[in-house]
Amino acid sequence: MRTPRATPGTPPRISTRDEFIRALNAAGRDGEKLLAAYRDWRTARGYLGADSLTGVTAEGAPSEVYAAMDRATQKSLADAGDLGAMQAYAAGSLPGDPVTAVEYYGRAAEMGSAAAMAEIADVLSDIADQDPGGPGNDPTFPGRLLALRGGDPNRDLRLDAAAWALAAIRQHGPIVATPASLALTQELERNPDKALLTAVCGKSLAILADLSAANTGRDTTSLPPAFVAEKDLYARLPCRDTPAPVTPPRTLERCAPTPAVGGNNQPVDLWICEEN
Repeated sequence: MRTPRATPGTPPRISTRDEFIRALNAAGRDGEKLLAAYRDWRTARGYLGADSLTGVTAEGAPSEVYAAMDRATQKSLADAGDLGAMQAYAAGSLPGDPVTAVEYYGRAAEMGSAAAMAEIADVLSDIADQDPGGPGNDPTFPGRLLALRGGDPNRDLRLDAAAWALAAIRQHGPIVATPASLALTQELERNPDKALLTAVCGKSLAILADLSAANTGRDTTSLPPAFVAEKDLYARLPCRDTPAPVTPPRTLERCAPTPAVGGNNQPVDLWICEEN
């Protein structure tokens, strides 16, 4: 990985579209062009909601088009392979049917959706203590929940959630790490059972292997030419002392970070990649 560039003066604040463009222009790049590529990357990776860095509002987000559809239409499009519909149908299954939500987010993840991988982690974490009776007394729910736990009624789905969060970072790099996903991984690192830590780190690799088989022929590893990410991410992740450490994706070798300040005054890194 490249050594961070020296940044004279005060790090730029990057929390809006205009600030993002100004920072890129100040780095000698075409801010508008890089922003367009960043926006396209987000869409391809399933991020269809509002985003301050692209200037997409909640009302104008692509996700709103899918959310306005009835459930039957969502399912029909999802089953036909529409990524946005898969995610909308999954989201609409919550909170009543988290098992279906995981199923459809899983299909979206197989199409390269980083957003869906994060959603799977969130759902698994949320239902870790789910009553086996299930919401609405669905008679099929206990069996489906047991299947989700791999047949083990005592399996802690928070560990599976952490594995999915780690898998997303392994595949898509620092851009997909969020405070929520890092909270899952930090909870895992605090667990005194090192054998358990090793098992979860290994499971994150197994998740990637399964997704890789489904992703054949799809571009699921490229990065946008510029993005903002958590600072010093890889030093904060678990798995360092296991046989499956989390390492940066090879595509990150073409990129270099410089210090910046995010929307909540937190230090972040602005990554800018070499031009093709």
